[in-house]
Amino acid sequence: MSKLKSKTATIIAAVAVSGVAVTGLSGFAAAPAQATTTAPASPESSTGSPITGSVTLDPLAIVSAISAAVNDQGDRSGAVLAALDVGYYNAGNPDRLTVAVVNKNQDIAVEGSIVDAQPIDIKGGSYVIYWFDGPGKVTNNGDGGYLNWGVLGNNVKTDNVISINGG
Repeated sequence: MSKLKSKTATIIAAVAVSGVAVTGLSGFAAAPAQATTTAPASPESSTGSPITGSVTLDPLAIVSAISAAVNDQGDRSGAVLAALDVGYYNAGNPDRLTVAVVNKNQDIAVEGSIVDAQPIDIKGGSYVIYWFDGPGKVTNNGDGGYLNWGVLGNNVKTDNVISINGG
């Protein structure tokens, strides 16, 4: 088990003791009344064919779970890693949309097919967590490292640019 997943298992156990519902090792349960479904705005695949279907995402439940998770970390870089882990594996993200966590106080550009973006405080720092349902790009023109940015899901990193879902 990776260090990141073992931390998540510890967080899940701690949250379960505090009374929050847990659904296996995949993440935290979202309240059904909070779940939202967002249909893409007629995007096209790389072949030019329309993409059909819908995406299910519960960003508010995920941000709440991330806030609980990051308070368990000893350092902010570890907290950003925990935020990525929870943002991706949480039950509120059943479609496993690619997730990015970005420090708002750094020169980082985020673009592409963003389903949702939520501000979040991580260990005293101001961040935004993004979910992508299609191609995108995160470009870091400032300091690197998990203290300032990270992406989990379908992505490729080249120097200071992370291409998301083929973006």
